[in-house]
Amino acid sequence: RPSTLSIAVAASVIDNVQSAELATLVAGQIARTAAIFNVDEVMVIDDADDICVGCSGRVGKGAAFLARVLQFMETPQYLRKALCPMHRDLRLAGQLPPLDAPHHMRASEWRPFREGVVVRSAVGAGSLLDVGLDKVAFVPEALKQSVRVTVEMGEQPRPHRVEGGPLGKGVDTLEGSVVLPSDPRAESGTYWGYTVRIASGLSAVFSECPYQEGYDLKVGTSERGSVQSAAELELPPHQHALIAFGGPQGLEECLKKDPGKAAGDAEELFDLWLNTCPGQGSRTIRTEEALLISLAYFQPALQSAQNADAGGDASLKQ
Repeated sequence: RPSTLSIAVAASVIDNVQSAELATLVAGQIARTAAIFNVDEVMVIDDADDICVGCSGRVGKGAAFLARVLQFMETPQYLRKALCPMHRDLRLAGQLPPLDAPHHMRASEWRPFREGVVVRSAVGAGSLLDVGLDKVAFVPEALKQSVRVTVEMGEQPRPHRVEGGPLGKGVDTLEGSVVLPSDPRAESGTYWGYTVRIASGLSAVFSECPYQEGYDLKVGTSERGSVQSAAELELPPHQHALIAFGGPQGLEECLKKDPGKAAGDAEELFDLWLNTCPGQGSRTIRTEEALLISLAYFQPALQSAQNADAGGDASLKQ
């Protein structure tokens, strides 16, 4: 895929539920929807009033909870013990349906890329990584302990024996190389999960964008937005798309609570301001429901924009 897809979700979606069980279920639905529609980045808009005790910085309880469950769900099962320490927010997360994303591999599967965690490292000797196989992977770089990395394993296993030194004596490993987390998507079009970040407010969604050129397609969803059918919707070619979803009171309320907000309406922050669920039979559509409906609504237009962009690139090369 030549472009990325990011979503922003208001943390108040968690504060609107009545129990930890329901909050976990909502977070799991958001995670599953993100994976189903190949979302590359999930931003949690911190629009809550309650502050998380014990969190670094000033983070709302809902934002901390949602981000933690989203990260847990995205982490391959074989890495969770090392990367997801026990926490009360994750007490019920193990009961959620798994993402079953391509990077959540079983030990019997072999693919060119795997996710791994550094289990042993030494300067000048390299690193050993747990990649969910019977044997650990070896990379020549000395990496920081307990760090998650994406590893290229090759089309076929490449046995490598560590004969001695600080990494151990007579250790049978598989040779690998550390690559960017975006490489599986860029090289083979394989969906490789999503990253999670907390935005201190709606404005921080844009100001803290991880892409140097920013989001070149910004879509806000609102029941007060314009109405277009999925068949009529056209999106311009883009590199980094963002679709934002508010909480129970919408993106407008997110902007009111934003500590870094600029003057103006929430609509002015976006290129498109759309109502993706017109004619609803219920008086309310929950954010996790709107997320599923909206991403399905945008799929044809997003695909058409990608095809147009790819066609333009091909014509330039000729």
